[in-house]
Amino acid sequence: MIAARTYFARMNEGRSVWMTEAQLIKGCKDFFISNDYDQLEENKVFDQGERIFNSLLVGSKAGDIQETIATYFRPKIDRHDTGLLGLLESMLFDLLDNYENTNMMLVTDSLSYMPTIKVEELSVALENLMDEGMFLLFLNERSGYALFEEFQKLTMPIPVPD
Repeated sequence: MIAARTYFARMNEGRSVWMTEAQLIKGCKDFFISNDYDQLEENKVFDQGERIFNSLLVGSKAGDIQETIATYFRPKIDRHDTGLLGLLESMLFDLLDNYENTNMMLVTDSLSYMPTIKVEELSVALENLMDEGMFLLFLNERSGYALFEEFQKLTMPIPVPD
């Protein structure tokens, strides 16, 4: 186990440039593939519910119960991104209400870790979204990632393989 701040310090070591959306998409594809999401779809339109929106990448797992994750990419999250969270909330509820076994995942650069836990408005809004079922995926440019399904786990020790 390693402290979350130490884990992210290592993920971000030597980095000062934020990843682009294209880099995040590539990293998310790698994440999906390495986690057995064998069906990837680009630019999927979700048009049931209150709003129509496009997810740049959707990963699905086949099996007894099919799981689908729609992604929303935000390369940089900072203290001024509170408006983004209202958009994510409406997208999340549309997915949960209108698409069976489909969920939302916010994908961002691992450099966004500190604002998500330090800026109270962001952390409270993210916690609420994650309580409803949204996932949060942090990526770095070296194929490292950290996936969270519960907000509380963002500050808890992270298990790392030997």
